[in-house]
Amino acid sequence: MNRLVSDSKQSRAWLLPTLLFTLLFTQLFASQASAETGDHHQAYLDALSTVVAAQTRIEREMIRISNGAVGHYDFLQHEHIELVRHASALRHPPTGMSASGRDSVIAQAGVLFMAAESLELVIADYLRAEAQLSSALSNTLDLLATQSGQSLENPDLPHLQGLADAVRQFRRDNTSETRDVLYAAFDRVAPLDSEQTWQSALLAQRNLVRNNANEAASGPSMIAMTGIMSLAEELRATYIAVMPR
Repeated sequence: MNRLVSDSKQSRAWLLPTLLFTLLFTQLFASQASAETGDHHQAYLDALSTVVAAQTRIEREMIRISNGAVGHYDFLQHEHIELVRHASALRHPPTGMSASGRDSVIAQAGVLFMAAESLELVIADYLRAEAQLSSALSNTLDLLATQSGQSLENPDLPHLQGLADAVRQFRRDNTSETRDVLYAAFDRVAPLDSEQTWQSALLAQRNLVRNNANEAASGPSMIAMTGIMSLAEELRATYIAVMPR
């Protein structure tokens, strides 16, 4: 009998620390899970903000390329990579919301991710047009430099200078107005009495400009047409609505 009482006391002595350890472990795990959910929630909101602003940043880099503010395409490609990276992360929202709410968020995030990926073709077409356009403009200036003060009569020189000025203005701002001025300047130089090889080379540059100027200018509007910003804003509204406070 005494042994049974002793065993019972020992069992109770072990039981209390075990219960306390279990309670503390459960609370610690719950606190950690809550912290992780909170961190995930904030990271998700940060990614949403990045994606919402991505369209504006990409359009800005296109304009900087177009007006010659930067001489390479690294910044534009970096902005697109960042957009795709954050859009991909948005397909994995934090837990804690209802199953239907989570499914809705994931579905919208999937549409947004595909739209972000589709920009690769838009950007590639834009960069191809810009590269050909930049090359044609540089070649035009080089061709004009070889003719100025050579075999042309003095009355022809202003036409050469006018084309050079039009090229430089167009380089700073590709608009419908500067395109019209540039095309007219090409047309005034075309009839000049110069060697056939030079005129053929100039004609080739004019054709390259005409074939790529509009596409280069429309790059930012093509980005806007994908609706990246509106898709991201819709996803943010849905996420905030279904995520528990």
